[in-house]
Amino acid sequence: MNIILLKRFAIFEIHSFLYRLNLKYITIKANSKVTKSIHMKKIITSVILAVGGFQAFAQQDPQFSQQMFTRLSTNAGFAGASEYLCATVMNRQQWVGFDGAPQTTLVTIDAPIKILQEQHTIGVGATIIADQLGFENTFSAKLAAAYRLNLGPEGGNLGIGLDFGLLNKSVSGNFIAIQQNDNLIPQASVSDKAMDLGFGAHYHIPGKLYVGLSGVHLLAPKLEGTNLEYLMARHWYVTAGYEYAINEMLTVRPNFLLKTDAASTQLDINANVLYNNMVWAGLSYRLQDAIVPMLGYQGTLANGKGNYRIGYSYDLTISNIKQHSSGSHEIMLGFCYNITPPKKITRYKNPRFL
Repeated sequence: MNIILLKRFAIFEIHSFLYRLNLKYITIKANSKVTKSIHMKKIITSVILAVGGFQAFAQQDPQFSQQMFTRLSTNAGFAGASEYLCATVMNRQQWVGFDGAPQTTLVTIDAPIKILQEQHTIGVGATIIADQLGFENTFSAKLAAAYRLNLGPEGGNLGIGLDFGLLNKSVSGNFIAIQQNDNLIPQASVSDKAMDLGFGAHYHIPGKLYVGLSGVHLLAPKLEGTNLEYLMARHWYVTAGYEYAINEMLTVRPNFLLKTDAASTQLDINANVLYNNMVWAGLSYRLQDAIVPMLGYQGTLANGKGNYRIGYSYDLTISNIKQHSSGSHEIMLGFCYNITPPKKITRYKNPRFL
């Protein structure tokens, strides 16, 4: 359960908005301050925007069940972690059957670049997120750069990076309140944009383990408009994963993701089994929220210069919202291509006469 404190020195009407989203599991204690206990994390954002005119903090970033396959969106240090040019696309349909439910698309791309006579490596990447929640839309685009350093035994590599981009949030004016002439609900479309900054450190040993620590929205950007004041809280992420080969055919890959904005914390724990380096199946548990079975397939391109993977996950909601939702669907498509040029063979001939 996520707790958010909404500070305002007047009692306001939000019943029309809550009615539209069918939120039946929200408790409101109204006096000089309003405290809401909300089971559905992402709905908090829309409630904040609907009532407007106050400040609030909560976990505001969209969540993904298959986050272990695309860590760039939350950790700039992941850029260029592979020797390949990699791209990933995810689409998440959350709480299917729930009016105004979140729909999120994520696109990431990254690659390593050799510089200074190939003595140093810089990872570069880009992330695009489009998130729709009811009549609220959030769009984020950012570029990442990470300096990569070989560190430790077994080919360990550390990436330390920054990402910088643009965050845009808008609220459609199509919302029709049950109670008309409510000055707290925008009567026309409102939007604003702000610069965004993130930092990340990511260490991995290929085929064995990874550890990451990162922060996003470090500038705590403030987006404003008519009847709208939206503050993005700083979010912090800790992640780690390990690969253990049981035999030549089976590899177990446990991992976790801890995320917090200092007001609320969420934990995802996952374990999946890879069979014959082609097919995987696994299970995740998101604290007090969902049990997530997942499966996927990965293969090698015909020319041997790259690989691809396809994944699917289904969230079985275990919170009270399960009575109004048939779960969440998520699809993942990934592609990597080897961009490392073949090593040049240099021949040297030195005729000598004796």
